[in-house]
Order: sequence, then structure tokens, then C-alpha cells
Amino acid sequence: MPRTDLGNVRKILIVRTSALGDVAHALPSLEALRSLFPEAQIHWLVEPLGAKLLEGHPHIDRLIVLPRQKWKQEARNPVLWPGIAGEIWRLSRELRGEKYDVVIDFHCNLRTALILALAGGRHRVGFHRGDCAEAGGALLTTLRAERAPLRLNKVEKNLLLVRALGFAGPCPHGVLCPPGKDVEWARSLLRSLPGSGPVIAIHPAVSRFGEIKRWPAECYRSLIDLLRARHDARILVTWGPGEREVAQAVDRPTLLPEEVPLLRFAAVLGQADLVIAADTGALPIAAILGTPTVGLYGPKDAVVYSPYPVRGETVTSTAPCSPCKLRKCEHRICMSLIRPEVVLEAAERTLGVRAVPAIP
Repeated sequence: MPRTDLGNVRKILIVRTSALGDVAHALPSLEALRSLFPEAQIHWLVEPLGAKLLEGHPHIDRLIVLPRQKWKQEARNPVLWPGIAGEIWRLSRELRGEKYDVVIDFHCNLRTALILALAGGRHRVGFHRGDCAEAGGALLTTLRAERAPLRLNKVEKNLLLVRALGFAGPCPHGVLCPPGKDVEWARSLLRSLPGSGPVIAIHPAVSRFGEIKRWPAECYRSLIDLLRARHDARILVTWGPGEREVAQAVDRPTLLPEEVPLLRFAAVLGQADLVIAADTGALPIAAILGTPTVGLYGPKDAVVYSPYPVRGETVTSTAPCSPCKLRKCEHRICMSLIRPEVVLEAAERTLGVRAVPAIP
């Protein structure tokens, strides 16, 4: 695609505020953007959790934190409305004061359309109207990406936004940079795990909006027993804020010992030999750090939501209704139909190990 005539691009704003996995899925686009505009300042508007993942990133000149959940909670009390309005007004002045040449909306919904109105910008880039999550999501964009093919992976779909600006190269891998002290902490922790086989991090939790995607705890327990019996695997069950009980239900003895900062959590995933999880942020984070993954998919389409390019395997449900677009389901059978033995075989293929008989 020929490069669009944008004039002198000195300052760019990325709008990808949440969720954690979606922020990680946008990192290859950040790398493409940096290669396209090596001298430009790149700012990223993001909610607090995503900001913790992006701290110190070499391609980001400034993080602007959007306290959306705080505003949402405070909005229940009318007494606090003037304060919220004041904070939004100050954010608007701050964004407009930056005089962005390019603003890129990785959401294209009505909420981020409001952000585009607050930020201004000479060129406002968004998805094709047919690819927007909500009607009107592309209302304030001035430059739109090409229509995404059906079932295009989210990483490649995000990259269409940068291609609309003239990027013509292959999809970058993406970059994450846990500090050296966190990498050393992770190595020390993983060396202390019992066993002599591969180091496997298992992340059983999903977002609170995605409970439908969670694999049952008893399935994780069966998988861990198989991995230990066949390969003397060194297992670490990981968890994040508010997820400790979910992790404890899977395997207490090899639980991540404490709630750790997000980049330290990323360092743990980056030092493992394999990460196994359902459709959650742990998978794209691990993939960007070069760790093979086995992803478990029921309601979500693995072609669209898996780490890209896949280094490892995806295991999909055999349920006839899978994948679907539901956020809630009273049956929740699709994840239960994924058998631990099938996940074990996927893990063995990914690791390139041969199954050995369990010791009697």
C-alpha cells in the first residue's frame, strides 16, 4: 500500500485502553509504527493495568493513564460528578495541548469516539466501518483501514491501522522488556520448583468478564498430574490481582508465592518452557516474550484470538456451538469438553518431548 500523504508526523497517540490481552495484541502494531515513523514521539492512552505492562517500553515516549474504572465507580455517587467532569476536562486539555499529528483508535467504539473528540489530531485513524465494534465507532475517524477479511487474527487486524498509514512490511513480532531484576527473580523462582523436567507455567484464571472461557479446575488438576507423571514437569500455577482463589483451586503447592508486579509476572512467563492457559492475556504476553504456548478455546475463535504468529498449539472445543459470540452461557459445556489428555498431547508436541510411562 502506498504511504498516505500525512505531512510531517512528529507526534502520535495510540488509543488502546484495555484489556490486558488486547494491549498485548497491539504491540506488534506499535513496533510497525515505530519503524514507519522512527523520529516521531509515540504516546499511548491506556488504563492503569495496561500501563503497568507498558512501563519502560523502548518504543513509547509517554504513557497517559485513563482512570476509566475509577470514574465508573465514582459516577454512582452524584456528589462526585463535578470532580469527574473536572478530570475529564483536564484530560481533554492535556490531550489537545499535545497537538497530535496522528491519533490511532484500536477500539472504534462510541467510548473511544468520545476520546477522539477530546484529543483532536490532524489525522484520526480507525477501522473500516464494517469492522467497528459499535455503530458510529468510526464516526470521527478521518482515515480508515481496509476491510478486514473474515476471521482475521486480531494482531493482523490491528496492523491494518498502521498499513493505512503506509506500513508495507511483514507483521512484526512485538516487544516487551521486563527489567533485568525481574528476570533474575523469575529464574530463581523457577529453579526452585520440584522436578527435573520442563518448566510449565499454567494460568487458570480469565478476566472477570470472561468467566465463560475458564477451563474447569479439575481439568487443570488432571493435566498437572499427567505432566508430572510422564515428564516430571516443574509446574508453576500463576495468578494476578483477584485471581488467587482460582489458582489455589488448581494446585496450592506450586502456586506463584505472591502477587507480583505485572512485568515480573511477564518475566516468569518469558522464562518458562511452556505456558498453558485459556483465552487470556497470559498467552499473548508469553508469545511476545518467545515462550511457546498451548491455548484452550471454547467460546472464542482460536483463529481470531490466539497469539500470532502461533508458536505452539491451540486446542479447541468439540462442542457443536463452539465458537460463539456469547458473553454468558447457562450451559458452559464447551470448555468442559476439552479433555486433559488432548491438552497433554498438544503440550508434548509443542515441547518436542516424548511421553514416558508413569512410574508404577
